[in-house]
Amino acid sequence: MQAKGRTLECWSSEAWHSKRPLLLEAVKSLLDEQNLAVQKAISELIVVMASHCYLIGPSGELFVEYLVRHCALSDQKKYVNESSKVKIGAFCPTELRAICEKGLLLLTITIPEMQHILWPLLLKMIIPRAYTSAAATVCRCISELCRHRSSSSNVMLSECKARDDIPNPEELFARLVVLLHDPLAREQQATQILMIPKMKAYVSDTEDLKLDPSYQETWDDMIINFLAESLDVVQETDWLISLGNAFTEQYVLYTPDDDHSALLHRWLGFLYWKQEVNGSIPYASILEGVNLTWGEWKVADRNYVCDKIDWMYKQANIAIPTNRLGLAKAMGLVAASHLDAVLEMLKGILDNIGQSLFQRLLSFFSNSYRMEESDDIHAALALMYGYAAKYAPSTVIEARIDALVGTNMLSRLLHVRHHTAKQAVITAIDLLGRAVINAAENGASFPLKKRDQLLDYILTLMGREENDSFADSSIELLHTQALALSACTTLVTVEPKLTIETRNHVMKATLGFFALPNDPIDVVNPLIDNLITLLCAILLTSGEDGRSRADQLLHILRQIDQYVSSPIEYQRRRSCLAVYEMLLKFRTLCVIGYCALGCHGSCTHIKQIDRAVLGNFSNLPSAYVLPSREALCLGNRVIMYLPRCADTDSEVRKISAQILDQLFSISLSLPRPVGSSSGIDLELSYGALSSLEDVIAILRSDASIDPSEVFNRIVSSVCILLTKDELVATLHSCTTAICDRTKQSAEGAIQAVIEFVTKRGNELSETDVSRTTQSLLSAAVHITDKHLRLETLGAISCLAENTNSKIVFNEVLATAGKDIVTKDISRLRGGWPMQDAFHAFSQHAVLSFLFLEHLISALNQTPFIKGDMEKGDYSSHSADTWIDDDILQAAILALTAFFRGGGKVGKKAVEKSYAPVLAALTLQLGSCHGLASSGQHEPLRAILTSFQAFCECVGDLEMRKILARDGEQNDKEKWINLIGDVAGCVSIKRPKEVM
Repeated sequence: MQAKGRTLECWSSEAWHSKRPLLLEAVKSLLDEQNLAVQKAISELIVVMASHCYLIGPSGELFVEYLVRHCALSDQKKYVNESSKVKIGAFCPTELRAICEKGLLLLTITIPEMQHILWPLLLKMIIPRAYTSAAATVCRCISELCRHRSSSSNVMLSECKARDDIPNPEELFARLVVLLHDPLAREQQATQILMIPKMKAYVSDTEDLKLDPSYQETWDDMIINFLAESLDVVQETDWLISLGNAFTEQYVLYTPDDDHSALLHRWLGFLYWKQEVNGSIPYASILEGVNLTWGEWKVADRNYVCDKIDWMYKQANIAIPTNRLGLAKAMGLVAASHLDAVLEMLKGILDNIGQSLFQRLLSFFSNSYRMEESDDIHAALALMYGYAAKYAPSTVIEARIDALVGTNMLSRLLHVRHHTAKQAVITAIDLLGRAVINAAENGASFPLKKRDQLLDYILTLMGREENDSFADSSIELLHTQALALSACTTLVTVEPKLTIETRNHVMKATLGFFALPNDPIDVVNPLIDNLITLLCAILLTSGEDGRSRADQLLHILRQIDQYVSSPIEYQRRRSCLAVYEMLLKFRTLCVIGYCALGCHGSCTHIKQIDRAVLGNFSNLPSAYVLPSREALCLGNRVIMYLPRCADTDSEVRKISAQILDQLFSISLSLPRPVGSSSGIDLELSYGALSSLEDVIAILRSDASIDPSEVFNRIVSSVCILLTKDELVATLHSCTTAICDRTKQSAEGAIQAVIEFVTKRGNELSETDVSRTTQSLLSAAVHITDKHLRLETLGAISCLAENTNSKIVFNEVLATAGKDIVTKDISRLRGGWPMQDAFHAFSQHAVLSFLFLEHLISALNQTPFIKGDMEKGDYSSHSADTWIDDDILQAAILALTAFFRGGGKVGKKAVEKSYAPVLAALTLQLGSCHGLASSGQHEPLRAILTSFQAFCECVGDLEMRKILARDGEQNDKEKWINLIGDVAGCVSIKRPKEVM
């Protein structure tokens, strides 16, 4: 071979022509050589020989077949990366294959003398299994031959018929239709086979095709339509039967794990169905000339179909999921015209493997029963039942569904253990539901019997076995659960409507998926999408009218709240997206109308709402009634999603802003009840809504914008959009938002409360102020972060400053009093929140004087009553007595905190109120001395501590020494002397204040 180059130059000399037979024999002897370098040289040599007309007769066909055989060299995988090629010597099989493909094309296009050898020889190369991988190149060469010889098409056909070794048209058609299955096959095989522009266009860009997850299903449907139209054009029973036989004979061309085997099942099922549609009875070709009645013909036809489907089942390797699916689709198509025959076969299979659960358990431990094989059979049966429903004619769909569901056969398929088998059973149930939906769209609406039972089946199948290892089976488990969620969506969409019990059961079993780990993201994300779709379907199909559907919306949203405020970022992102999608669906209902099947947008089932009469609900049927704005509980919803607008995740911030936009858009579109006096300024509200939508537009286009600026604008818009009642509800529900486990969101919630109180605090009643203070105090108690607690206390101070400060102070003292009685306030982790509240008031420029005045009033007006505590008779005292006593203790502690923690602002307030404070402390000191004489010393110690703190605050150290020396003396004479010393000290140092 080293002299190959020099040898090729001599082919054209006359001396070589005389030795042509000898040279051909020499080359033939090398055709079985396995060395890749030799094979490469021979392939190139064949092309040169053809260009000099050396390839003639049988030897020429032998050399062409050599090229075709090496065009069929296959990588170990269908699609192989360059890095995975294994080189042998200087060449690899991929390079040899490329050389042969180019050589065969050169022979076809550039050497006219080769056409009489290539045609119809290349047709012979299409069928053999060994040449399957060369089909794309062979088909391309055939297309070129046909294009060059189009003027002699009749001659070409006669040449084909003249040779017995050339496949007949039915065999070629069957082979090529099956080879169309993979649109991503090497060398654009589907494009080379097809001559149909529309189908070629669909597969022309394989990279774009890969982006469509459903491309294979779409492509298979296109092939089915192509096959159907081809059969309609021919319309010959004999040809139809011949084609069926051709499909049957080609099972040997594919291995059981080849997807083409699955396609063969489907094509055969389609042909048997098409035979019935065309009115032909295949069995008639066998019994031609036999005089039978119509009934006998039908029996013969049924027997023929039974034999064929039984043969198909035996041919299928149902252990392979794709093969199983192809068989199921085929059986479904056959069942469209021969349901009884198919059901009888399926029942026989099920009965043969039907053992009791106890027997299955025993056989499992004894290895006498192969659980995996049982699962494969059950999975195949389930899919066949499902596709029998899918392909049922609309005239018999209800009876078909009743036959499949009513026999309770599906319950016998629930014992499968492997995930692929579970997925098959779930798919079957999903197909039943989809068949009902399709029937409704075609005008044959009916309820799905045992729908709730089928839902329970799905929820059972998607659960994880106790002995399953999550690490080992998580991927398959997630696939099963994603499929189950999709099937649940299908079932909740059909009639009858979900009951509350079923709804709660489904939600309890599925909402936990929001907490799934984020990886593997390519599996988890579709599962979450299916979960969101399911929740939307529940929303759209559960209620009877707008009002009940609003209740459904709120129920679902409240169930999701735990994930909206989750500390885990991806859980917040998922749940916020779910909320947004549901609001979109709900808004569609409110704006467009109501659809019993849950469709959105325009659909044939929708019931339009007459906007002209929306103002008077009494004139509307119940199905048309929309919810009131109050039914949406906007206040509670707003404070749930507003903190998310300050979230650490940009996607959560964007979605949350859109949620608020949807909530207020819906509320403004809802009718107001007659006589309603909500006081909404529509012009102002729509302006604020427009501003909010502008912010959302900015978030979508500019991710670099300052989040704090965006949040401020959102809060300002929301503050305007809330009605007075909604504002109150927002403030009352702020505890959870302020305690949010995302610090940035908690800060946002506090900022929003301050904004609302500052701008609209004058609208709050005394009761509103009281409840809002309680909510803020509750948040301050639960917050452990010192900074957030101080910000919360700042919000309480803002509330006191902008509303009724006396009510706020009363609530703070009441809470402090309860803490004194129920907690050891000196040992609280993070300190006592009420102490921080007292400090916040004392340091506030506006509130310090008001708070001090309030404390003095409490000391002067509230009696220090213990009643009959010495007797232990606690129940004889009213609750007010206990509250008064607690508030007094709290007021004394508050004064102490004021004196010690007020700083310059607090000291200024004390100096300004020196006389009232001194008088109040002196009177309380006297009262406590009286209690001390009866054995109650703690009140005296508390007031002395406060009195001494007062002395330190005003700088009167002499008075402090007097109190420290004689303050706890119980002797009456010494008590009188103590008061005299205090009075003398004051008169000397602060005569003006005393006067």
